[in-house]
Amino acid sequence: MPSRRRRIVVRTLIVAASGVLLLAVLAGYVSRVALDSDQFANRASVALKDPAVRTLIADRVTDKVVLRQVGDLIAARPIISAAVAGVVGSQPFNDLFRSGVRSIHASLFDRSDGRLTLRVANVGTFVAASLEQLHPALASAAATTRRVVVVQSNVGEASARVAHVAERVRLLAPLLALLFVVLAAAALAVSRSRATTVRQLGLAAAVVGVVVFVGLAIGRSIVVGRLHDPDAQEAARAVWDAYLGGLRAGAVAVAAVGAVVAAVATALTRPLDVRARARRLAARLTIEPTGTAGRALRGVALVALGALLLLEPGWVLSLVVAALGVVLVYLGAMSLARLVYRPGAGGEAAVPAIPEVAAAEPSEPTPPARSSRTRRAAVVLAAGAVIAVGVVVFGASGELTTPAPAAVGCNGSVSLCDRPLNDVALAATHNSMSVPLPGWFSAEQTLTIPQQLTAGVRGLLIDTYYGDRLPNGRVRTDVSGFDAVRRIEEQGDLGTAAISQATRLRERLGFKGKGERGVYLCHGFCELGATKLSEVLDQLDDFLVANPDEVVVVVNQDAIRPADFVTAVKDAGLDRIAYRGPFTGRFLTLRQMIDRDQRVVFLAEEHAGGAEWYRPAYDHVVQETPY
Repeated sequence: MPSRRRRIVVRTLIVAASGVLLLAVLAGYVSRVALDSDQFANRASVALKDPAVRTLIADRVTDKVVLRQVGDLIAARPIISAAVAGVVGSQPFNDLFRSGVRSIHASLFDRSDGRLTLRVANVGTFVAASLEQLHPALASAAATTRRVVVVQSNVGEASARVAHVAERVRLLAPLLALLFVVLAAAALAVSRSRATTVRQLGLAAAVVGVVVFVGLAIGRSIVVGRLHDPDAQEAARAVWDAYLGGLRAGAVAVAAVGAVVAAVATALTRPLDVRARARRLAARLTIEPTGTAGRALRGVALVALGALLLLEPGWVLSLVVAALGVVLVYLGAMSLARLVYRPGAGGEAAVPAIPEVAAAEPSEPTPPARSSRTRRAAVVLAAGAVIAVGVVVFGASGELTTPAPAAVGCNGSVSLCDRPLNDVALAATHNSMSVPLPGWFSAEQTLTIPQQLTAGVRGLLIDTYYGDRLPNGRVRTDVSGFDAVRRIEEQGDLGTAAISQATRLRERLGFKGKGERGVYLCHGFCELGATKLSEVLDQLDDFLVANPDEVVVVVNQDAIRPADFVTAVKDAGLDRIAYRGPFTGRFLTLRQMIDRDQRVVFLAEEHAGGAEWYRPAYDHVVQETPY
């Protein structure tokens, strides 16, 4: 192959390899960070640590939750928002936020959904806690809010296109990397001066890194520039850095590795005279061309460069900084390489042309001395080691893999996380609802259910009955309800006649008239104490929302229909975190239950059913002791 054509082929292969390397870097990063739901959610948690992002979300929550409830508190909005911002930065809220981001990630790749929505569930629970001291009444109103929409956008057909492209990006990343290696190897195979080709490949990789680095800076500036609110701009910068900061670091790594490769290849052949190259470049920029076309082109280029510098100095500064960094790495690596290997000990660059034999028959080049070959090998190995270390350090730096927020343990202990539920002892209370509240007589527990949960109780044994709330506020047991009479007879050793007598007696005590039927937690007779089932379920939901690493078991001694209990659980929103795992053999571990957000187990003593998660207690899970 003629030399000129060979050079054209080599340069074409190098340019093609550069383009493929650029695409490989982008595809690899996107497939690792954007297409993985865990990594996508973890980087959202990183963004949430930024004060600007927390403030922005707190403002949205304040408007959606607080001011929607009590609009005349608009003057107190800054104070309320500051209190909410403290809650937004908490670990429980972070867990809810990550769950919402997982949902938005799923909807982005769902071809049937054209609306992109980021919701945060159970926000009212956290807001109520932060407002308890500021405004108790407002806290109660805020607690009823279940979900807040933080971001909503109609993406239309874009979702389908994203999903379509994502499937190909996952496959493209390794294929592009392999293609880059093939193109680089082809360029080396065709070239007559492999050291020169290696240097050119290294410089091409450095240029790719600089292009990605500068492109990210330009993209960040464009995105932030579209926002007019300074707080929103700061939040946008934080989100951009959380998701694309790793790509920026990857671009720097690619540029640095390319510069090292180019420098070592240069040191092994004939070092470049940087000052001479700089002088020639300066001459081309300062000396005006003689031709009309050249002068016009030079003038247009200078005007465009000056305008860009005036309008977007940040872009130019990013380019200058990136280029200067690559040059410094190149010069430093070349200097270090020349310490080990110095041309002149028999290498090809050390043999000067001798005029007397210039016209003679070409002879074989003098082979380098053994020490020279050893030094050359040492340089190559050292460069390879530097590159390998750089790759390992970059991979271990967390730029490609962002860990999830550190877990605090399962039910208060890290050692319990790997144990299945049936291998864990849980503190439980019998007749958990029998507490010293108004209307309860001879309570069996000294703490309310929220206080029991706070104290470490993770097993609640409750009794459910139908009851009628009377106009005077009292609750009357509905003895016509599902299994109510049989349950009372079994518990209290009462016969039908005794129950009839008790019914007449309670009417004399004021338990008469038409009431509103509902489901209550009672111990035998609701007349001796009753708490609405929905109230306790809401309290349990609040606790589990605020404590995302806790697992609770609820055993229902049921005198009501399963469908009614299931409805109450769904109304409280607890069905979304109900345990759906196996009940025979080995349970899920506590960590698996927490990761899958199946953290409450509902068991029925008598009549399970109505939902897959409401299961019989005594079939496989619970057993009575003689005591």
